Amino acid sequence: MDPLGSLIDWIATYGMFGLFAIGLAERFIPALPSYGVLVAIGIAAVDGAWNIPIAIIVTTTGSFCGALALYLLVRAVGQNRSIRLLYWIGRLLGLSSAHIDKTLASFRARERTLIFISQLIPTVRLIAPVVAGLIHADFRRFAGGTLLGITLWNGLYIAAGYFAVLVAPEMTASIMAIKMLVLLIATEALLALTWRVAARYRWRTTPRESRS
Repeated sequence: MDPLGSLIDWIATYGMFGLFAIGLAERFIPALPSYGVLVAIGIAAVDGAWNIPIAIIVTTTGSFCGALALYLLVRAVGQNRSIRLLYWIGRLLGLSSAHIDKTLASFRARERTLIFISQLIPTVRLIAPVVAGLIHADFRRFAGGTLLGITLWNGLYIAAGYFAVLVAPEMTASIMAIKMLVLLIATEALLALTWRVAARYRWRTTPRESRS
C-alpha cells in the first residue's frame, strides 16, 4: 500500500489547485505529514505531474496563506482567547503548556531570527504563526521570515523526493517519506545537542559578573 502515492494522484487530478490546497491544508490538519507530502510531490515531478519550481511556488503560497490567516486571526480575537486556542492546538500536537510558554518567551526575546527558524522545525512551525500573533510581531518581519522559511522547507523536501527517486526508482512515496522522517529526527537531534553544548560552553566562558 502507498497512501501518499494515492494522495498525490488526487492532487495531480486537480493540478495547481491541488498543490495549493495541500499546502494550505498542512497548516490546519496536524495529522497531515507535510514532509511526507512534499517528498511525494517531488517524486511525482519525475513522472511529469508538474515541474519543481511550480510545485515549490504553489505549495509555498498555500502554506503561507494558511500561516497568514492564523496570524491575522490571533490578532483579531485578542490575547486571552488566542492563548487558550494555542494551548488547545498544542495538545493536539503533543506540546505541553510549559513548552508553549517557553516558545512564547523565546519568540519575544529573538523575534527576528525565530520567525524564520521556526518554519524549519516540525510541529513548532504549525504554532509559530499563532505565537507571532500573540506577541504582536511586526507584520512585515513575520511575513518575510515566514515566507522564506516555508520556501526553504518546501524546496528541500520536494527536491529531496525528486532526486531520491532518480537514485532509487523502485521506492514508493510512503517508504521514502518514512526514511526522510528518520533522517529528519536524527538531524534535529544532532542540531539540538550541538546547540546545547554550544550554549553551555558560552555560559562557562562568560565572565561571572556578565551573567547577572
